[in-house]
This record gives sequence, C-alpha cells and structure tokens, in this order.
Amino acid sequence: MAGKGITPLWRHRQREQFARAVDARPGPESEEVEGDELADELAVVALLRKAAVTAGPDEAAKARMRARVLGAAAAPPTKLDQPVRERRTGARGRLVVALAAALCLLFSLTGMSLLLSRDALPGDALYGVKRTAESASLGLTFDEESKGYKRLEFAAARVAEIETLADRYRESGGGPLGGYLTALTDFDADAAAGSRVLAALGSNSDQRALEELRDWAETQTTRLTELRASLPPEAADRAGTSLDLLARIAERASALRARADCASVTSGQTDQVGPVPAADACAVAPADPGTPPPGVPSSVPPSTTAVAPTTSGDAPGETGTGTPSGVPGSGKPSTTVPPTTTTPGGPLPPLPTLTLPSLPLPLPGLGG
Repeated sequence: MAGKGITPLWRHRQREQFARAVDARPGPESEEVEGDELADELAVVALLRKAAVTAGPDEAAKARMRARVLGAAAAPPTKLDQPVRERRTGARGRLVVALAAALCLLFSLTGMSLLLSRDALPGDALYGVKRTAESASLGLTFDEESKGYKRLEFAAARVAEIETLADRYRESGGGPLGGYLTALTDFDADAAAGSRVLAALGSNSDQRALEELRDWAETQTTRLTELRASLPPEAADRAGTSLDLLARIAERASALRARADCASVTSGQTDQVGPVPAADACAVAPADPGTPPPGVPSSVPPSTTAVAPTTSGDAPGETGTGTPSGVPGSGKPSTTVPPTTTTPGGPLPPLPTLTLPSLPLPLPGLGG
C-alpha cells in the first residue's frame, strides 16, 4: 500500500509519457501509440502554441525589449570613465564641505570654551583661555582712553578672583599659592598700564581721568587691605607690593591734579605709573594766551578817553544848556575839541584844533 504523500508509479509514467508527447514532433508513430490516450491533451497544447505565435509580440517588439533589458543590466560607469574636470570639481567640493564642517566645529568649541572660562580662576585649566579672550578684547579697542579704563577693569577682576579663591579655600588653608601669585602679578601689570594711559591723558587735557584714577586706586587699596588677612603668608607678603603700587598711583594722580593750573604740569619723564610731575614752583598759566605775565609791558594799543566838547555860552564846569557850536542858526564857528589820549607813560600833547566856517542861514531851499 502506498504511503500518504507518495505519488503512485503509474502517475509518474503517465506524466513522462505526456511530456515526451509534447516535446516530440508529431509523427505517425506518436499518432498510433499516443493518439488515442493523449489526443485531447495534445490538442490543447497545439492551441496554446498557436495562440502564443499569433497573440505574442512580434520580432521588432522582442528586439526592443531585449535591448532595454540589456541596457538596464549594464555595469554603472566608474570614476575613471568621468572627465578629469568633473573629477576635480567633485574633489574640490568635498574639500570645501570638510573645511566648512571643521570651521563650524572650531567655532562651536571656541564659543563653548569662552563661556566656560568666564568663571575660571588662576590655576584652572581654562584660565589661560580667559586671559586670551581679555587680550583679544583689548586688541579690538582702538581708543587710548578706553584701553586705559579696560586695563583698570581687568585689574579689578584679578582682585575679585583673589576674593573667590580666599572664600573657596578658607577652611583648607588658603588654597594653592600659585593661583594667588599669578593673580597679583597680573593685577600689577594691568594697574600700572592703565595708570600710565590715564595719567598721561589727565595731565594733558582731561583732568576727570586723574580723579577717577585716584578713586579707583583708593577703592582697590581698601579691598586688598581687607583681603590680605585671609591670604597665605607668602601671598600676603606679595600683596604688600601691590598695595605699594596702588599708593603710588593714587599719589601720582593727586600730584598731577594739583598742578593742573600750573604752566608746567609734568617734567617730561615717565616711570612705571605715568608722567612724573614737575618739581619747579607752580607758575599760574595765563587764562588768555594773549595776556602777558605780570611785569611784562603790554603790547595792546593804548586806550583813549574822549572828552565831551563844551558849547558856547556855557561856563567851564557846567553842563551845556546853550546852542551848541557848529549847528545851523548859531552864527558861531564850530569848534571841535580833540579827545585827550592817555597812555601808561602819561598824556600825549593836545592835537591842533580845527575851525570850520559857519554856514549862511537860512539855507537855500529850506525854511528858517
């Protein structure tokens, strides 16, 4: 008994016989042997073959389909098949994209570093980035006065950093000594540079800069004096040098301010904190450049004082009440009294008098 799923042997033989009848060309032997058994099946096969010939695509359509299939299956072109100019353009475009990406990455990292370094303290990894950013900011400032004030601002920031360090390490012995020394050294450099700029500006024209420099030095002296007690011993000794520098800055600003009205303000020399005041006696500068100092003869023309002429018929010393001379109808010749000229050396001799003839009255064409 055949098992389940096993094709019987007679079925295999029948299929093989049908396949041979389909593949074989029609002949007398096949018609005699197989004509009775597989006649219907072979007729269906013949009809299908005929339909394939009549209903299928013609030879031209087959040729087009064959060309299309072969073209789609062709291998893609390689880089060597492209022109040299196209290959260079593509490489240049990729290089530009890579450079743009690298610049974007660099700018983002730089911006992040600047943001993180704003609170950096001496001794931190980003403190150098902070100082570099301050130097760049100073380089982009072109006005000398603005540079001086920015220097003082940087110096005040160093004092704030020292205060932060002292508060952070108050319970652990004061913190790293190198951070304090670095901050104090930078403070001295910025304070001295700012003092030189503002002291030179104040001694020439702007006295307000001297007052602001003196006030700044006094304020920083108060902050550093209060902070000195909480610093390590070595840093406290080093802070004394900074306090001496602040005292010199305040004294220099006051000395230059005191000689602001003198003819010579500075001696022409400059030291660490700015121009050195002149050591001679203070000669007050003239308010008007044309006014000579006391004791020098004046070159201004002498002033003249005109004396009112006296009228005829009036006594000397009385005010004129009669008819003045030289007026039509008076009948008297007009007499002009020259003005009396006074000079620092005494009165000049009187000028000669001029006598004008009297006019006949009444004048022609005019009534009396």
